[in-house]
Amino acid sequence: MGDCDHHHHASRRDFFRRGFGGILAGASILEEACFRASWARAQARAATAHLFDVEKVAEGVFAALPKPAVLNNCNAAIFVLSRDVLVVDAHSTPSAAAALIAQIRKQITEKPVRYLVNSHFHWDHTQGDAAYKKANPQIEIISSGATKQLMSQLQRDRLKAQLETIPGLIDQVKMRRSYAKTARDRDWADDQLRQLAAYQAEMSSYPLELPTVSFDKTHVIKDAAGDLELAFNGKAHTAGDVQVFSASKKVLAAGDTIISMLPNINDGYPRPWPKTIDTAAAWKFEKIIVGHGSVQHGRERMGQFRNYIEDLTARVERARQAGTPLEDLQRSITPGSLGTLQAGGFGSWVAENLDKYAVYLGDKTPLEERLAGNVSAVYNNLGKS
Repeated sequence: MGDCDHHHHASRRDFFRRGFGGILAGASILEEACFRASWARAQARAATAHLFDVEKVAEGVFAALPKPAVLNNCNAAIFVLSRDVLVVDAHSTPSAAAALIAQIRKQITEKPVRYLVNSHFHWDHTQGDAAYKKANPQIEIISSGATKQLMSQLQRDRLKAQLETIPGLIDQVKMRRSYAKTARDRDWADDQLRQLAAYQAEMSSYPLELPTVSFDKTHVIKDAAGDLELAFNGKAHTAGDVQVFSASKKVLAAGDTIISMLPNINDGYPRPWPKTIDTAAAWKFEKIIVGHGSVQHGRERMGQFRNYIEDLTARVERARQAGTPLEDLQRSITPGSLGTLQAGGFGSWVAENLDKYAVYLGDKTPLEERLAGNVSAVYNNLGKS
């Protein structure tokens, strides 16, 4: 990134700091990705027909990495089979999913998407399911049983709560636009308003599409191009995370069980999460398509991510048992105090990913703010098993 680009990136970050600190602080129970990471990923970029950058990971395997949007989209993993296609995760809106379906046809293959896997129940991975169903009524939407249950129980209420916050956010964007000092900041605010209004209109009549196939432990897609193994390897980011493994291509699609930044633990299970990664690691893969961030080549970052969760959980648990208040713990646990953030350049790599994919508010650095959120989530979720 050149100096000019870095200046514009910093300007947008400052604009967020001035305008949205109080609003986002009040978003509370919506998962962190809902406003913090999703608003953060929004940038002043013109709308494009291609919402995703498609990256070839192996022969017949692709990662779709979302371009910045006011409300976050997840990555998708695309496996081209002998007659059809399997996609892992469906983004935050039917329109985003429809855009990827069109890109798959144009850039990868004209084979139909026959299988869609929901790696977990979160909105930015499942709200596009209906677009896949519309494109192919015969599609199998596959998830763990826990994910199907969580979608049925929580998804409508969480979307309703999210939509109820948007009018206030629109008002605040308009207010901040009136204070903007540059044309770039005004254009950027206008783009946020356009995207918010579009999301509000589209999702006000959201058609919840539940998985049609669910399983408890494992499910196999048999195919001449190479079988795909789906497995629930244990609780991690949620109670029902599924990973998809291609032995022939040596690729793992991990969902949010493994990501290329610090995790969202708000619905997470910090104690069993590292063991879940260990179980998935028994598969012989060389590349990982994660739920958010860049594709991982090799296992080093996965191991560092796993160790960070274990390290942070142990640290928070000891402090909680000693009666340390959460506020004190958040002040004392810093990036420099965690060995797992210092080892192997993991903290620097995470910071680079956060700078690329997120803009954080307040006086803390993105790494410090994300870490503080992780401390709070672990503190509150230690009893989950």
